[in-house]
Amino acid sequence: MRWPAAWKDPSALNLLKGGPFDSLIVDRGADFEAVRAAALQAGFQIADTGAAPSGIRIIKGEWPGVRVAAGRGGAASAGPTGVPWVDSNGWNIRLSAALHPESAVWVEASPPPNARLTAASYLIAIADSGAYGGRWIVSLDNQLAAGLAAGRSESLDTWKAIASAAVFFAAHQAWAEYAPVAVAGVVSDFAGQNEFFGRELLNLLGRAGLHYRILPKGAIAGSSFENLRALLYADAEPPSPALRKQVLAFVQDGGMLITGPQWGAVPGAPAKADSHLRYSLRDSGKGRIAQAIDTPADPYEMAGDAVVLVSHRYDLVRFWNGGATGSFYAAAPGRKKAVAHLLFYSNRGPDSASVRIAGPYRTARASTVDTPSVPGVEVQLQKDALEVHLPQVSQYVALELEV
Repeated sequence: MRWPAAWKDPSALNLLKGGPFDSLIVDRGADFEAVRAAALQAGFQIADTGAAPSGIRIIKGEWPGVRVAAGRGGAASAGPTGVPWVDSNGWNIRLSAALHPESAVWVEASPPPNARLTAASYLIAIADSGAYGGRWIVSLDNQLAAGLAAGRSESLDTWKAIASAAVFFAAHQAWAEYAPVAVAGVVSDFAGQNEFFGRELLNLLGRAGLHYRILPKGAIAGSSFENLRALLYADAEPPSPALRKQVLAFVQDGGMLITGPQWGAVPGAPAKADSHLRYSLRDSGKGRIAQAIDTPADPYEMAGDAVVLVSHRYDLVRFWNGGATGSFYAAAPGRKKAVAHLLFYSNRGPDSASVRIAGPYRTARASTVDTPSVPGVEVQLQKDALEVHLPQVSQYVALELEV
């Protein structure tokens, strides 16, 4: 947790006693020396602003939720498709974990200035990090910090909701060891001239609902492409001979490669059954190669094209009546169990959302941060999927699935 700048009195530590927070980021300076000394005596770990503790990587994030457009009377901002623009840190957490698996991920995302935040706003901030295996550095807005210092009841209620959400994810740390269930893999080094495009591609693919696996070029192993239907390669330079061989073997076995002209010559014969405005399609072995005619310059366009090329028929998670949604689907080793994290980014949870989860799972139990087993959940089994009908729920739901 980031210690609020307005809290100069060490007595505010009483709010944290017995709670889920074990580390504090406290500013340096004479005003906070008493706070730092009391926190250390109480057993808290103390970190300085801008300095990550050992074994931790701090990433700069966005306050999650539906982005509100400035000057539009509080209306939601939307992309070219008209879908509300949702800020989420999930892709960034996953990328940090993929590139630096030895380090846990903390997200630095401060409350928007002058925003009126509710307990639901803080719930989605915590859940947006916790669902993807990270931890949000709890940062209180000025109004809440002042209300807590003054002991106001509504502020204390919000604080209890924050603590409950943190306790929930701390109690389910095993989920962070689950492997992402994915349809596509994104192959890149995510650095240098590939940094912006590769990272924004991850952001936009998640926003479009295409579940993916992050595949750093230097860490491709024999099982990296397992259970995938497609690979995306958008790096500016052609692949190494070894990587080219691995990817083309994946295509020969029935997978799809989506890439650009930078890949170079591709094998196979022109596809007869399908066409695409921006891609040349070739059948190769049992699979297919979709190569952009021009070098992709817009990750938004490439992400949208990838969803169409892979096809919505292979969607792993599909929502109805959910509003602005997001999801992260991960399976335990052996794939007998899984969890689907459902995030609803609007100002409140849905009244009657439904979600279809593809996979072999036959049972589902829904939980929220304050309800271990949500009553009134209906599950309908389908071939290779199950459909879950939810009652009124909060902005975060965990669906625990079993075969």
